[in-house]
Amino acid sequence: MNEPEKTSADIDEQMVANYLTDHPDFFLRHLQLVSELKIPHGERGSISLVERQLDVQRERYRQLQGKMQQLIDNADTNQAVYDRIGTLAIALAKSGSLKELLQTLCDQLADNFSVDAVAIQLPARTGDQWPSPVHTLHDPDADALPDSIKTPYLGTPPAQMDLIDLFGEQASDVASVAILSVGDRKNGGHLLLASYDEERFRGDLGTSLLTQIAELFGALLSHHWADSD
Repeated sequence: MNEPEKTSADIDEQMVANYLTDHPDFFLRHLQLVSELKIPHGERGSISLVERQLDVQRERYRQLQGKMQQLIDNADTNQAVYDRIGTLAIALAKSGSLKELLQTLCDQLADNFSVDAVAIQLPARTGDQWPSPVHTLHDPDADALPDSIKTPYLGTPPAQMDLIDLFGEQASDVASVAILSVGDRKNGGHLLLASYDEERFRGDLGTSLLTQIAELFGALLSHHWADSD
C-alpha cells in the first residue's frame, strides 16, 4: 500500500533541514535558488543566501582576528612580566649588603611593579639598622600575622593589620594588600605590598608572580643573613 503523498502543510522546518543535510549537492543542482532565495536581515531588510554566507564568514574572520590579537597581547604582557622579573633578580643579586637588598627590593617594586607602598617584617637583631619600610619583629610569635591570615594573602587589608604602623602616612589610602611569607622562621618574615586601587590585589587573582618574587627575596635574604653572622 502506497503512503499518502505529503502536502506542504505536512512538511516542517526540521524535515527541510534534514533533507538539505542529507543532500549537500542540492544547491549545486539548483544554482538559481542561491541568488533568488532571500533571508531576513535586521538592517538591510533581506539579503541573498550568498550575501548571508559572506556575512557569516566575515564574522568568523573577525572573531578569529580578535582571538589572535588577544593571544598576541597576552604574549606581550607575559614577556613584559618576565622582563621585569629578570630586571628585579639582577638588581637584587647585585646588592652588596642586606640593607642594600632591602632598599633595592622596595625601589624595584615601586618602579616596575606599580606597588604604592611596601612594608617588610623581619626578626629583630642587635645592631641592625634598616631602611624605613622594614619593621622588626621583636617577638616573632607575638608580632607575626594571626593564624587567620594565610599567606599568600590578597585582598582588602585584614582587620588585624595595623596599617598606620606598617605604611605610615600612606595607610589611609591603602585599598588592597598582598601579604607574602619570606625566608624561614628564624631569618624570615613577611613582605607586604599595598595599593591604593582595590582591584590591584583582588583575592581572586593568581599569586604565581608574587610567590616568585617572595621566594627570590627570601633566598637572597637568607644568604645575607648568613654572611652577617
